[in-house]
Amino acid sequence: MARLGIWKRAKLSPLKAARERFGASILLCSLVATAAAARDAPPLPPRRPNLPQASKPVETKPAEAKPPPETTKPAEAVETCFDNLRAAGVLFEQTPAPAAPLDGCGINAPVRLSALKLGDRRVAFNGTPQLDCPFAIQFADFVKNLAAPLGAATMEAPLVAIDSGPGYECRGRNRQTGGKLSAHGKGIAIDLSAFIFSNGRKVAVEKQDDPQSTAYFKTLRTAACGWFTTVLGPGSDAAHANHLHVDIERHGSSDAYRICQ
Repeated sequence: MARLGIWKRAKLSPLKAARERFGASILLCSLVATAAAARDAPPLPPRRPNLPQASKPVETKPAEAKPPPETTKPAEAVETCFDNLRAAGVLFEQTPAPAAPLDGCGINAPVRLSALKLGDRRVAFNGTPQLDCPFAIQFADFVKNLAAPLGAATMEAPLVAIDSGPGYECRGRNRQTGGKLSAHGKGIAIDLSAFIFSNGRKVAVEKQDDPQSTAYFKTLRTAACGWFTTVLGPGSDAAHANHLHVDIERHGSSDAYRICQ
């Protein structure tokens, strides 16, 4: 070996030569051990590929909502209401749109009522009120299914007429100037002042003359809240001391809320 040759030429002492040989052996063992460890070591994981960077999301505007297609034209809806009013047995005439001096006043389908047929009898509407057609249907149902049968049971005679105001009036509530528009200004309200029966008895809203009349009116007034969203009469305020006001004006966020006084 090269180092041995050097020992010979330099004439190293036996002890120093042994030390040189021992150091060379240690170096050789270390190299062998390193190679073996490299051979037995677990393989390295594959190199992570270079992934492309995520692109920024593309901003998109939401699609504009399209209004639902109209299935019924306004004119067709009005004609349908007139047909339903006739089918309910109401005698009426179509009228031109009434005057609307205040903003918000007007009627979509104006009709003037004259009577309601109940079998072989009629209930006359003495005030010939002018109303919006949908409200006229509601009012006719109130007369047919509450006022008339309750009268027959309580007053022991058929209902033959109802006294009322004109229905449509373009004005503020309680006739206050500059106040909120009254339901009368939309044709969805009517003021009732008396109920007349075939035996000649008359139940006035302002004052009843006997227990039967009182029972009829009180029951009618309470039950009317099943047909209308507003029922105001004597005792509610001074403006309704002599008549019963009924309408279908919406109150709050839902028509389930009613004012019954």
